[in-house]
Amino acid sequence: MFKSFLISLLAQITLYFLFIFLKKKYSFGKYEAVQKIHDGEIPRIGGFIFFIGFIILLVLNKTNLSLILPLLAGSLFIFSFSFYEDVKQNLSPIFRLIILFIGSFIFVFFTNLPKINISFLLAINNHHYFLILIFILSLMLLMNGFNFIDGLNGLSSFSFFSILLSIYYVANFYGDYFLTSLVIIISLSSLIVFLLNFPFGKIFLGDSGSYLYAIISGSLVIYLFNKNPELPSLLAMVILAYPITEMLFSIFRKLLKGHSPLKPDTNHLHHLIYERLDGNKFSRNNIASLLMIPYCILPFGLSYFSINYNLDNNLIKYLIFFILYFMVYIILSKSKINT
Repeated sequence: MFKSFLISLLAQITLYFLFIFLKKKYSFGKYEAVQKIHDGEIPRIGGFIFFIGFIILLVLNKTNLSLILPLLAGSLFIFSFSFYEDVKQNLSPIFRLIILFIGSFIFVFFTNLPKINISFLLAINNHHYFLILIFILSLMLLMNGFNFIDGLNGLSSFSFFSILLSIYYVANFYGDYFLTSLVIIISLSSLIVFLLNFPFGKIFLGDSGSYLYAIISGSLVIYLFNKNPELPSLLAMVILAYPITEMLFSIFRKLLKGHSPLKPDTNHLHHLIYERLDGNKFSRNNIASLLMIPYCILPFGLSYFSINYNLDNNLIKYLIFFILYFMVYIILSKSKINT
């Protein structure tokens, strides 16, 4: 594993410097967005570097790719279009949703899905195509949630690492060593992207990176729950609490204000923290990201508690997270914090 990691790391670093060299010679388009809170043009190539490192590690470690072929196929489809968006920034929101739908469909349709063991949703298990649709929409929501939190250096990575840690812990608890090995490979593949992104801000994940992190997170949860049907379905909501909450809260917030859920804005929780800090953009960006770490770590803490002490009452655990998010959001929307 160590030798293959070094090879993967070398390839990722080489790609980074190659892209920087090409960027100086050719124009890749200027990134403009209302949610932009940084100075200068930072390359949005984190998804590309992560994906290449991920594939290299899978091959060099002789991973049984047939076991995760639907994930690789769906991820590659989404990556192909979203990386184009990172470079050109000219895909419409509707077209991006279509891409997310097709990529999610590729994964879900060819994957063994876990049964939903939520009492009022049990009937869904008897309707396979409706079950497929539920999982597709869930993955799409998760991908948009990850995209929303990709506004600060390291924030998406903090959340991603927390989710991977939860999956690793649960999989190891139930003796699923293929899944634990896969989590290690994924973590190593994302390490250089994290270090370049936080705290230095040398690269951004971009849409491709956010979507890859999300579909991988959701897919690993699906694998985990399919292999361990005794796990309550709502535990998945606890593991993925932060991006789910960001997505749901954003949808309801925008609808209440009469805005389109598809249009980006700067009213997410991490934006509120950023705006209420003093200093330059660079320092505020990193400090705001650090202040968001509790929301990234709490889902792992709740998952750990579930596995070791009480597998039930997961809706309550998720509501604890949601209420903490909501309370801080309301407080920050009415006051100012200083550093």
